[in-house]
Amino acid sequence: MKPVSRSSGRSATASAAYRSATQLFDERTGQTHDYSRKNGVALTEIILPEGAEAAWARDRETLWNAAEAAERRRDARVAREFEVALPEEIGPQAREALARSFAELLANRYGAAVDLAVHAPSRKGDQRNHHAHLLMTVRELGPEGFGGKTEIERANGWLKAEGLPVVQEQLRTIRQDWERLGNWALEAAGLDIRLDCRSHSDRGLHILPSAHVGVHATQMERAGMQIARPRLDAEALQINADTVRERPEDLLDLLTAERSVFTEEDIRRALWRCSAGTVRISDLVDPVLASPALVELQAEPTDMPRGSRPARYTTQEMLDIETDMADRALRMAARDGFGMPTHELEEILRQRERAGGSPLDPGQVQAVRHLAGDAHIAAVKGRADEGRSAVLDAARAAWEAAGRQVLGATVSGKAAEALESASGIVSRTLASWERDRETGHRSPAHGGVLVIDGANLLGSRQMARSVAAAEEAGAKLVLAGEKGLLQATGPGAAFRAIADRIGAVDLDCVRRQREPWQREASAAFATRRTSEGLDAYAARDRVRLLPDAAQARLALAACFVEAAGQDAVA
Repeated sequence: MKPVSRSSGRSATASAAYRSATQLFDERTGQTHDYSRKNGVALTEIILPEGAEAAWARDRETLWNAAEAAERRRDARVAREFEVALPEEIGPQAREALARSFAELLANRYGAAVDLAVHAPSRKGDQRNHHAHLLMTVRELGPEGFGGKTEIERANGWLKAEGLPVVQEQLRTIRQDWERLGNWALEAAGLDIRLDCRSHSDRGLHILPSAHVGVHATQMERAGMQIARPRLDAEALQINADTVRERPEDLLDLLTAERSVFTEEDIRRALWRCSAGTVRISDLVDPVLASPALVELQAEPTDMPRGSRPARYTTQEMLDIETDMADRALRMAARDGFGMPTHELEEILRQRERAGGSPLDPGQVQAVRHLAGDAHIAAVKGRADEGRSAVLDAARAAWEAAGRQVLGATVSGKAAEALESASGIVSRTLASWERDRETGHRSPAHGGVLVIDGANLLGSRQMARSVAAAEEAGAKLVLAGEKGLLQATGPGAAFRAIADRIGAVDLDCVRRQREPWQREASAAFATRRTSEGLDAYAARDRVRLLPDAAQARLALAACFVEAAGQDAVA
């Protein structure tokens, strides 16, 4: 983040023209800034707050001239720029969608206009350098012009008096939001790599991080010129090389913060980032591969010859974390004590509907029965718009009727507000609950229920802490997440790993069945009550056993032909 201020000789109009590769006239100075011949601009768009009645602001030249005119001081700040590196591993459309999501988040949070420009790597530069510039106005938008300063532009004294977070706290939150959005994009692409907004110091790493030096310094560096502030000076590079030799675990910690499984090529990339030019990278690979903290994973079945498959690694720490998490989840699934009589649950559901609660379809009712069951852990998969919130609301009513304390946890504060509003479950962020535990407060309480919504967004470390806290407290843990997604806050597909072991109600799967008994059977299959599901089909003569696979295939084909013929006649 950096300000665009007159005291440093910068102009918001000139900045907008350069980043968008357009020609803009600056009314304040009388200059025309023409960058229309600039290459490499993949997307430009002006993002306004949702519901804003400010059509005038969609014109770039009008917007930034109005922003300049709104400031009277000679040293005024006229814009604030956020620059973000976009993951090169995802496609161009996904990068643009990610940048747009971040711009929308800023616009809605601050009521400001955000001028978004996505830039592709320059022809002579690093071809991974996809990035976006987000130029945000310092004032809130109104129907006819600008209003007061946005919260992030206010003095810290004013913010404290109003009970609002100071600027540094706001920036920290913005970094966390970018981490969350970036990780959503990576997981949607099926990639097991993650962003981490924490500093190396906060993560306990001795490896020194590189610094961003900017486009002009990069051009000077490529031309062989000396720059005042390199990414890492020679001393820092040598310190990092020595650190890797003495403590290769630091490099492994750096890797497992980004991904739970990695290859030798990933190790080489990480070494290049932190120690390029001091020694041959191959001289540092051997100490890392020889580290007792490294574990080579068994290769997954594939058609590729063994010799052509790259070895896959993780660390003993990550393996221990995920193994302990899975073991705890299985113990909790086998432990009972949270169930309630069926007739009581059915009465609670009827009372809820009579009181005006949203009606539940048979699939959702089956999901509520599963969540309100005996086990100390339960999981439900499905998007919020598939009725997940209604299921959690009904389950909360059942738990509270049984006298149990129900708490909710999410990754972000906004999601906590949404969970509480939709389900009536008192909710906070997971980080907040974890801070309570660190200070000696018990949460969740013994015999209570902790609902983690958006559980697919948790990395293995955070999920492992949550599972351990619930088991040690004697509480029930309910995990609700979306299907097909991994996580945003760390490496490892923790939600999927637990759901695969203990079983999970799949709301989408349940809703595909039209007959009530089929819905119930599908829910039984999803929660590993396989014999119950098979019995339902067998009782209706829907299961046929044949001597071998060949005869089964023939019978299946015959049934298909028969059904197709009946459809044709109909």
